[in-house]
Amino acid sequence: MVKAVTEDAESREVLTDIIISPIADEPLISDMLAEELEIAVESFGRGLWRFK
Repeated sequence: MVKAVTEDAESREVLTDIIISPIADEPLISDMLAEELEIAVESFGRGLWRFK
């Protein structure tokens, strides 16, 4: 189970498979996982997002 957590909010828990990459230096999630976590992207380039 995973969930997104910030200082003042958190998503619901979602059952998913996790793969850890030795070369990735930031989290990579699929569009389907973002949808399940109720994440809305504000700016891809700046990495800004919010909960729906």
